[in-house]
Amino acid sequence: MRILVTGSSGFVGRYLVEELRAHGHEPIGWDATPSTPPLGVPEYEGDITDAKALRADLAATQPEACIHLAGIAFVPMGWSDPERVMRVNVNGTLNLLEAVRHACPDARVLVVTSAEVYGRDPRRDPVKESDALLPSSLYGVSKVAADRATLLYHRQYGMHTMTARPQNHIGPGQSRLFVVSSFAKQLIALKQKGGAGAVRVGNLDSCRDFTDVRDVVRAYRLLIEEGHSGEAYNIATGHAVPIRDMLDRLCAHAGMQPDIEIDPDLYRPTDQPVPMNTEKIAAHTAWAPIIPLQQTLKDIYEDLAAHP
Repeated sequence: MRILVTGSSGFVGRYLVEELRAHGHEPIGWDATPSTPPLGVPEYEGDITDAKALRADLAATQPEACIHLAGIAFVPMGWSDPERVMRVNVNGTLNLLEAVRHACPDARVLVVTSAEVYGRDPRRDPVKESDALLPSSLYGVSKVAADRATLLYHRQYGMHTMTARPQNHIGPGQSRLFVVSSFAKQLIALKQKGGAGAVRVGNLDSCRDFTDVRDVVRAYRLLIEEGHSGEAYNIATGHAVPIRDMLDRLCAHAGMQPDIEIDPDLYRPTDQPVPMNTEKIAAHTAWAPIIPLQQTLKDIYEDLAAHP
């Protein structure tokens, strides 16, 4: 398939383009900034909030499918810049849906939202895609709106739209703003200085369900190939890991035991992700995560050490 990937220059986008190409598809990159280095596929530069330009690009490229990654992925920004988060995540998704509806209405569309749509309130059982969406952040609210709109376009217009709701994903090349890359970068810097100093951390008692980005993009490829129109899909490992454990594993790999310094600016209340049921994606595509967490952490550390 000829597949347009919005947000193709980002952390996940670059992995997705390579995943699609490796499995015989023809990816088309689309992003606000040109990729560096180039992706090696046709690339278009555009702003997801520019509806007119986006529609023109889809009319010109006529993709058979679209995977929508473009958006703001940093949860705290929902509080610091809520207008921008809503404009990019909600209006941007609507712009894509409208562009597909007018330019290539038969295209398959996968809109990536987030596990944040479920919020943080405890649930008795792992959440299924049909369970209530109870976002606990403005970022989560933006993803609920994008998710609901995408599925509504299937019911209203008969479009081949789906959503993916992934938990946290990590891997080599992720921004240092995110916790695992931040830890690895700090450890590498300390090691280069002889090991003296402290790692600045937030709340190490919080837990996260981390999936390797390479497993995540494989899920996206399988969904665009085999997913069912009008459906939402959870993507997760099903195993929450304390942030403290992630730091300990990275320290062991680095061969260091540094001091720990709590940074009030990074500290947030202890929380744990809502467990997610992934039976639907397994049933529809046979997807399951296969990359061990220890391998992911090793790859992140080694990549940052090679590209400081």
